[in-house]
This record gives sequence, C-alpha cells and structure tokens, in this order.
Amino acid sequence: MVISSLCIGIETEVLLCANDMQNQCKGTLTEFAEGLVQHYNAKARDRPGHSEMRMSFDTWHASEDPINFRYWSVVDESSIDPDEDHWGLEFASPIMRYEPGSSWRQNLHSHFEMIESYAKIMSDITCGTHVHVSPGDSRWTLEQAKNVSRSVLYFEEAFEVLLPPERRGNRECRNNRTDNPKLKHLPDLGSCFQKIHECTTIKALVHLMNAKDEYLSIACEESNGENAVTDRCYGFNFENLMEGRIGTIEFRRPPCVTNYQDCVMWAEFGASFMQAAMQYGTGPKCLQTYGPDVAGLAAFVGQAAIPGMNDRGILDEMFTRGSDCLPVGALKHEYYY
Repeated sequence: MVISSLCIGIETEVLLCANDMQNQCKGTLTEFAEGLVQHYNAKARDRPGHSEMRMSFDTWHASEDPINFRYWSVVDESSIDPDEDHWGLEFASPIMRYEPGSSWRQNLHSHFEMIESYAKIMSDITCGTHVHVSPGDSRWTLEQAKNVSRSVLYFEEAFEVLLPPERRGNRECRNNRTDNPKLKHLPDLGSCFQKIHECTTIKALVHLMNAKDEYLSIACEESNGENAVTDRCYGFNFENLMEGRIGTIEFRRPPCVTNYQDCVMWAEFGASFMQAAMQYGTGPKCLQTYGPDVAGLAAFVGQAAIPGMNDRGILDEMFTRGSDCLPVGALKHEYYY
C-alpha cells in the first residue's frame, strides 16, 4: 500500500544568544523566552498561514498538550546545559502534513528566519533534534509499527555512518537492537525479527523495542502479571504508541541543528525512512533486497519516494555524508543530557 500522507512534528533543542544585548540580559529564562515569543508572533502575523508561538513552560512536554499541536511552542528543557552567556530552549512545531503540496518546508524555513532575526542559534552536545511521525489520517497499526521496527534493526549500522560522533553511543538515543537488553544477546537478526513477529499487541511491541535496561533506569510498570519496563531514550521511541499517548514514533537520533538546512534534512530523512519502512519492512525477504549499508538505505528510502512529497535533493544531501556500514560501538559513560 502506497503511503502518500504522514503527519510530522519537529523538536529542536538549542542554545540562543540574543542579537540585541538588551534582550540578552534578562533576569530569567522565562523573561528571555517571553521577549522571543513576542518578537516571533509580531513577525508571524506578517506571514499568512504561519502559526504563532506559545509559551509551554508549565507543560511537562509541549507534545503532550493537544492545544500545542496548532502552534509552535517554546519549552524550558531542563536537559540542556547552557553556559552563562547563552539561554537553552526547545522549540516544538505544530503538527505538519508531510504529503504532496504541503507547505511544511516553507513554514520551517520561516520559523528559522524569525528565530534568527532575534537571536543567534548555537549548538551544544547536550542538545538534540527529534522528529515525530504518524500516519496521515489514522493511528499506527500493529503491522505498520512492526515494519518500522524490523527496518530500524536491519539498517542499524547504516544509521551509525550518518550520525555525528556525539550521537553515537549516546545514552539518550540508544540503538534499538545493540543497546536493548531484550535483543542485544540474541544470536542474529533473524532471532530479533522472530521476537517482533511474536508481538500480538502494540504494547508488547513497545515493551520489546523500548525495553528498559535495569542498569540505566529504575522505573517500571506492571503488564500481564510481569514487570514490563520501557524507556524512551532510544534512537526510535515507540512509547507514544501506548494507549492514551500522542500516537507517534519518535526519531531521536539527529543532532542539534542550528539552521533550516540541517533541520529540514533530518526531518525529511526521518519521515521518508518511516514512510518506506511502513511499506517495505514486512520481513527479511523484502529487506534483504537492499544492502544493510548506506547505499541500501538510500535505495530503500528512494523506493517509496513520491514526487511532490519527498524531496530527493534533500535526501541526497543526507546520503552523501558517508557510505558502507559502521559497527555500533559501546555506550559512552557520560549522560549528555
């Protein structure tokens, strides 16, 4: 079945330094953010169709509040570790349609222009970018989520090539196979696929793909009389598929982005990969028609591309970042976030 419509949401964690020293020298992060939002919305009103921005400091996470799905949100993200000369904030996009004719790229470009007119955007090792993806007009089915799961495991070493060093071995975006206590000790990929096949509910699949490592975290939940534990800090976070959650698969591996070009590239790649995975991640026979390296990943993603929906030029920029495969290394000791 051709996938011709998705919904995406983008979260960017960044450091900011205001262009005007008067705006920079605020007493609190809240005051700095309020000035930014006021400036942003004044600019947005001159751009028909562009969403305004809202403060979401009193919400656990912007993506958890349905009201914020219609606006850009600015979030006080405690995991960011700024120095005394910079402010650390997270921006969360409204839900955007990823489909032929969508203006999401133009809206993202305008967003960066308006932020840059107020402050310089800078990167930090404690910052990252997250891309949320869901089917265009429905929720994820179990089979679609399984297809994505198989594809994630199959191309794990190709993903490593495309990532900058600080996102490899990062405990906040761990590999779903190599760093997963339920999968890393299995003898081969076929055994991992069998575990995915055995999942009969979305909940079981989430517990498999986002299994919590007892050495890295201590929270747990009861399920079917057993201690079933999950952790969102994987490269692909399936936790939002649980009942009552926002219904997205979250791509957490991208690094901090400080400009439109890098942000749109990672968003394009994350959405296009899941679009392809929903269709071609049905099992080992289909996946093995593509090599597990970057060239195979590029062919896999390209097979699903639809004119006017996927931007092949942007995707090509991603796939020229490296080639072949890169064995997954050990987790770094440090928690960057």
